Amino acid sequence: MIKKSLLISLAALFIIQICYSQKAPSPRPRLVVFILIDQLSTEQIVAFRDQFSANGINRMINAGSFYRNASYPAGSTYYGCNLATVYTGAYASTHGIVSSWWYDRLRGKEVNAAYGDLFIQSNENDRYPTADRLLTSTFTDELKWMNNGTSRVTAIGFNRNFLVWAGGHKPDYLYRVEPNTGEFVIVPQSDAIKPLPDWARKFNKKDLLHTYSKRKWGPLKDLSQYHQMKFFSEQRVRSADFLYSLEKQKGNGAYVPVLHSPYGNKYIRDFAMAQIINGQYGKDDVTDVITLQFTAKAVHGDIHGAFDAETEDLLLRLDQEIEGLLKTIDKQVGLENTLIITTSISAPVRPIDENAKHGIPTGLFSGQKASSLLNLFLMAKYGQGKWVLAYHDGQMYLNHELIEDKKIDVIEITEESARFLSDMRGIAFAMPISELKISSSDISSLRSLKHNYHPHRSGDIVIKLSPGWAEEMEDGSIMNRHWSASNLPLIFYGWKVQPNTIYRAVPMVNLAPTISSFLEIPFPNGCEGIPLQGITR
Repeated sequence: MIKKSLLISLAALFIIQICYSQKAPSPRPRLVVFILIDQLSTEQIVAFRDQFSANGINRMINAGSFYRNASYPAGSTYYGCNLATVYTGAYASTHGIVSSWWYDRLRGKEVNAAYGDLFIQSNENDRYPTADRLLTSTFTDELKWMNNGTSRVTAIGFNRNFLVWAGGHKPDYLYRVEPNTGEFVIVPQSDAIKPLPDWARKFNKKDLLHTYSKRKWGPLKDLSQYHQMKFFSEQRVRSADFLYSLEKQKGNGAYVPVLHSPYGNKYIRDFAMAQIINGQYGKDDVTDVITLQFTAKAVHGDIHGAFDAETEDLLLRLDQEIEGLLKTIDKQVGLENTLIITTSISAPVRPIDENAKHGIPTGLFSGQKASSLLNLFLMAKYGQGKWVLAYHDGQMYLNHELIEDKKIDVIEITEESARFLSDMRGIAFAMPISELKISSSDISSLRSLKHNYHPHRSGDIVIKLSPGWAEEMEDGSIMNRHWSASNLPLIFYGWKVQPNTIYRAVPMVNLAPTISSFLEIPFPNGCEGIPLQGITR
């Protein structure tokens, strides 16, 4: 009996010791870290998961809340539209970033989302991007207001046009890699340029990117075990082709080869850890926010899609960088005090030839060619003139001034134009805005277009491509237009997050109000989402 009582007492003491050995989380996250991985899909995580380590992406999935089907509205292909949705909790119909460009009828000019109309008259390098055309607040704006500017907001990445949407209206620092020098520089948000902090100048002096450029990139693991070699080995003539020089180039973009390799992600990770350590982020009860831009898009080699060996290797190495980042955060701030959110902004594009190979209906659509054909059609019917003023991101802008001068009914010419466009190959339907406004929101393909419609920035006609079709942009790049929404991973990890895997579709407008609820701050002023439930214990 005494032995039994002793055993019970020892067991109770053991349980108490375990409970007290676990660190108690802070009432609110002291640090929020956004890990934004461009061109990452849930399917890639699932396919490569067995190759990941236990302490990187798998650590976040196993101990966090993993939403497998987070979705964005598919009305725009511009990453800034999706980034704005993440931080505002609103659709483009509210936050206003409907595309990378739109036609401003009041000023009679085309406007760039990040640079405004002055972008056209000047060299991009002479301008700085801002979030001035974002019509709503972000959760970071609300955080800074709630804490009277004491919360710090920083974004680190490759692309300044990407970073500007992650920073909100008044970020503290936006750091990007300058591809010519290999150094981190501050993206200015006004004519008053901030100096680099001392720790950042010391970091640049290490010349790490130059060191990485001296290396070669080959497979991290046995190439025969990669997805491409198992299922698509005919795409690769020789395994030995997977070895790339990252040597610094002459002229502009000297460090582009290394930035487009796994060492580009490593360099971002290196700087992020230096920022957390030297910037004292997350060291008090006032929440700080850091956004990190990584990429899962491989450009070296003959890339066929999301499951190429280069792409898989890029992700396997990024998994290692995330492992190191988590260790640094745990040591410096404590994972129990840090909310880490990992997601993607856009899904990888499946090449058209891969669709065709498997008998999937596919094709390539050119919006610029379509607008030229529409202009010819309208000239043949109504006379000479520039009837189509602009085409941007699935939207046609007609010349209202010319239409009025010719005394033509706007609705009539818009409907005629939509019928003409609908007969083109690859277009599922073209719809006048007047019809879109009254269309049923129960149809997902129409709902995505309505989410992207803004009365002062959208065109007169919206175009929906057929499933499987992609769009050729002016610069020759190929953009995939999803039929209804792009399904991407969303992972919450750290702080009070409990393990869970959720398969239901989750709109990304719900992310900002969820974070706002955790931080106990007001929702962004245009927020249309609702907080996700069941993430925290």
